[in-house]
Parts: sequence; structure tokens; C-alpha cells
Amino acid sequence: MFMSHQELIELTDFKAPHAQCRWLTEHDYPFDKSASGKPKVLKSYLEQRLGYQNSIVTGQQPDFSAIL
Repeated sequence: MFMSHQELIELTDFKAPHAQCRWLTEHDYPFDKSASGKPKVLKSYLEQRLGYQNSIVTGQQPDFSAIL
């Protein structure tokens, strides 16, 4: 999923899409542009870059046989 317009404003401190794109480029954030020129940044990249640890369950279960 992509960051919302408001989230991009919070990240870059700019409202104008061209200024947001400039800031993203200067700070090495990968992004794409929509048909209207607005930057599109993946939320997952931002979370990874800021060190967010996703708590998705991997499907592994604990080995309860070790308790007996």
C-alpha cells in the first residue's frame, strides 16, 4: 500500500508534489509518480527504513514436546 497525501506531507513537510519528489530524491527514498505527477511511496519501505519490526506470524508453532 502507498503512503497517503497527508502522510507524505508529514514525512517531507511539503504540500506540493514537485517539492515532495525533490525531497524524496534528496533523501534517497524510492518512489514512482502517478499520472498527475504525485509521488507514490510504499508504506512497507518507509517502515523498513525507519526500523519498524513487523509482527506477522510466520506459521511456526512452539515445540511443546520439550516440556514433557
